[in-house]
Order: sequence, then C-alpha cells, then structure tokens
Amino acid sequence: MIGLGKWTGDIETSMLSGSAIVEIKDNNGEYAFSVETDSLKTIPNFTVYNIIENVNTLSGKADVELMGKITVDIFVEFTSESTFEGYIKVPFFGKFEIKNGKKIG
Repeated sequence: MIGLGKWTGDIETSMLSGSAIVEIKDNNGEYAFSVETDSLKTIPNFTVYNIIENVNTLSGKADVELMGKITVDIFVEFTSESTFEGYIKVPFFGKFEIKNGKKIG
C-alpha cells in the first residue's frame, strides 16, 4: 500500500478554499480515509471506493453528501516520499488541483 500517513494540501475553488488534512490508513488490506479541514466546520459524509493503486498513484471515486449525493473522481500522484500532486474532479464544476501537497505525519 502506498501513501499511508497524514497528508495536507490546498484547494482553491469558488465553493471551498483552504487546506485539508487527509489520513490514509490500512484497514485490513483496504484503504481507509479520514479528512479534516480548516475551511468547513463539519465535513460532509463521504464514501471512498474503487481505489486503484498504480506504482506511485492512487485514483478512485468518492460519493459525497452535499444537498444530495454527488460522485467525484480523485487522483493523487506521490512525487516523493513526502510530496504529492493531485486533483478532485467534480461533475458540472470541473477539475480542482490540490496544491502544496506534503506529508505531515
């Protein structure tokens, strides 16, 4: 499994701006994710699935409860043991780059 640990990155969108902390865990051979953010007081319910690991990348989908369920695409490339680049692709809104990705724990 790749990318285990705590990571932070910045997202700038018209709907959300700020940084988030994502913890990637090994849950008996399956990826598990938790998210914290300084921009939202409460994180919407989400389910991450269809995780594909390919050398130094993780991609998958997440169902997010925001005034109904939306499905987003997630892509992360670990550019070193302590940095990453990525994006979240949201239907009708487009692709949002995750910037300044780095490992924090």
